[in-house]
Amino acid sequence: MNASSDGHYLDLPNARLVPTRTVLRTQKQLQSAIKLRAMLCIHGGVGLGKTLTVRTCLRDLASDNTLFFQFHRHCPLGDIQKAVAAALDIPDTTRSLTPRIRAALAERPYVLVFDETQGLTTDALEWVRPLWDTDDNRPTIIFVGAEDTRRHLRRRAALASRVTQWPRFSPLHPTEVVQHMPTYHPVWSKVGEEDLLWLDDAACRGNFRDWAKLTSAIQEILTERGQPLDAFTRAIAREALATFDPSDLHLPPDEDL
Repeated sequence: MNASSDGHYLDLPNARLVPTRTVLRTQKQLQSAIKLRAMLCIHGGVGLGKTLTVRTCLRDLASDNTLFFQFHRHCPLGDIQKAVAAALDIPDTTRSLTPRIRAALAERPYVLVFDETQGLTTDALEWVRPLWDTDDNRPTIIFVGAEDTRRHLRRRAALASRVTQWPRFSPLHPTEVVQHMPTYHPVWSKVGEEDLLWLDDAACRGNFRDWAKLTSAIQEILTERGQPLDAFTRAIAREALATFDPSDLHLPPDEDL
C-alpha cells in the first residue's frame, strides 16, 4: 500500500497511512467491490480516516479508472450531472447528459466515489442508482460519509438493496494507538506507551484528525526551536495541548497544562 502523506489532514508533512485493522479491511473490501463492480458504503464518525484510506487504497487498486466526487450539501442534481460529465470528458451541450454518461461509463471499469454522501439529496441518490443498473459494464460505486450515511441510504430501499457491504470506521483502540502511532509520524517514533495513552485519553481518543492536530502542533514547536522531530517531552506535549479548545480536553481534575 502506498503510504504517502498526500491527503492527510493539514497536509501534515512526514505523516503515513498506517495499516490498522480498519485500513486493511477496507483495502480488501474495495478490492472485492472493484472485482464484482459492486456498490459499497463506508461510513463512520468524522476524523477517522475514511476519505484518506479510500483515496490511498484506490491509488493502488484502480488509479486510472477512479473518479472522486465531493459535493456541497444539497448540491443541485444538475450540478452533479455536469461534474460527472466533465470528469468523463463529455461536452456540455443541450443534449441530455444522463444517457451519454451511462454510455461513457460502459467503456471502462470505472470506480465512482461519492464522498460526504450524507449531504446528497434524494434526487441525486436516485440518479446515481440507474448509473449502476445497466447490462453493460457497470461502474463500481463507493459511497463514503459520516456516521448517519448508512441511515441516509437505508431510507432509499431500492438503492440500499444494491449495496453489498457497509463497513464502519471506528476510533482506534488503545492497543492500536500504541502499535501504530510510532510509525504514523516521526514525532511519535520514540514515544513510550504511557505517554501515547496519556495523550490519547487527554485529547485524541482514537481520532486520526485529532492526532494530526496534535502532531502538527508539536512539530511546529520542535521546528521553531531547531530540535529534531523525535525530541518529544511531556512539557512540549502540554505546550501543544494548550492550543486545543479546552472543552475538547479530558485531563484529570488534578492535572492542568
